[in-house]
Amino acid sequence: MAQTETAQAEEVALAKIVAPSIVVPVPPPPLWGGAYVGLNAGWGFGGSNEVPTFGTSIYDWAAGALGMPFGFSSPYIAGLARLDQSGFLGGAQLGFNHLWSSNVLLGVETDIDGAIIRGYGSSQGFAGAVDEHDLLHLQTGVASTRAGLSWLGSLRGRLGYVVAPSLLVYATGGLAYGGGFANVVTYGAHWHPQDPIDHPDNPVTPNWGNYSDTRTGWIAGGGFEFMFAPRWSLKVEGLYYDLGSATLSTSPSAVINPAAPGSIAILNIATTRVKYDGAIARFGVDYHFGWVDPPPVVAKY
Repeated sequence: MAQTETAQAEEVALAKIVAPSIVVPVPPPPLWGGAYVGLNAGWGFGGSNEVPTFGTSIYDWAAGALGMPFGFSSPYIAGLARLDQSGFLGGAQLGFNHLWSSNVLLGVETDIDGAIIRGYGSSQGFAGAVDEHDLLHLQTGVASTRAGLSWLGSLRGRLGYVVAPSLLVYATGGLAYGGGFANVVTYGAHWHPQDPIDHPDNPVTPNWGNYSDTRTGWIAGGGFEFMFAPRWSLKVEGLYYDLGSATLSTSPSAVINPAAPGSIAILNIATTRVKYDGAIARFGVDYHFGWVDPPPVVAKY
């Protein structure tokens, strides 16, 4: 009897012994959460590449002296140039991701890229009028324009979905800013085909204008990102940006009166409007610091 009671007591004591907790090591999933930094490179394609130029007369002695409409020669540089702005861009990005759930990611990213996005184009105009002496006055000209972006940056939100442990797809959008520039040069000729001897050609001086400023607007797009190694990911994205348009005017172009060398018969200026928008296709490589690590799996026996 005593042995039976002793055996039962030992069984109760053993039952009360709690097995220690065991931490089971598991391979960590890709660390999409937390901060990251990386580099990017790609190509920019201009959107609104048509650049209009129009002329305005600010002084017209010839019109008043010869009975012609004021500003009759100003359309000589009016036209539409096609610039086809495009080029390389590359730089760096910095961001932070927060896993809202196991599959949904919210993040913010800022980037700054140097850019060689630019285009060149020219347009030609023509103007003419008959004066009170029935003499035909003709004027033609060319406006050559160069414009583009020297740098581009953005501050964007990101909304992503983890479709597989190593694959993230996302949409992004926000503020864009960049360095826009433009240069315009015009030159022309003024002549009288009916009487070239008594009314020789009028020299037309070239004129030019320059623009350079930081522009702001918006940017939006999307892409996918692949975690190809622990803490390292490769992404490909497409973006559209719009930084608005800028208008620049040239210095006055003078039509010289050959009958009185050095005297000015007409003064015209050219005004050009350039649009800064386009699409970007680029890839990037990110290093994830992994400040948000997955907790270990704890098993009890």
